[in-house]
Amino acid sequence: MVELLALARGRNRVVELGTGTGWSALALALDDSGRRVVSYDPVVRFGREHYLAMVDPSARERIDLRDEPDTGGPRPGDAVELLFVDSSHERDSVAAAFAAWRDALAPRAVVAFHDYGHPDYPGVREAVRQLELSGEERGGLFAWRAP
Repeated sequence: MVELLALARGRNRVVELGTGTGWSALALALDDSGRRVVSYDPVVRFGREHYLAMVDPSARERIDLRDEPDTGGPRPGDAVELLFVDSSHERDSVAAAFAAWRDALAPRAVVAFHDYGHPDYPGVREAVRQLELSGEERGGLFAWRAP
């Protein structure tokens, strides 16, 4: 989480692909009072609303949960400064999610792929290779910066 928050510094428009229980979205919103987080996950995980209720309403109001697939891409007008890819860990779905969001990336946006290099999730590394992205590995994340 420390590496993700470091990558998010100075970035106010964040999209997370894979909400899970909401911990990452909460941490990103709590870390910067000017940051808005849009999080996509078609599966609502047990306990998510309980965790969200634990934070100050001002932080919760800056989190937009969308029960939609990550490959649906952005809505009109969406511009992303940080894209956190943490949904499916299969090569083809990671690559498809990145492709769906690529055109919404702001100049110099960061894309962080979670579980890069994790032995249980080889599809993340495979997708990064397939996409021919160059970047850096940081604490279980692979970070690529848009031109």
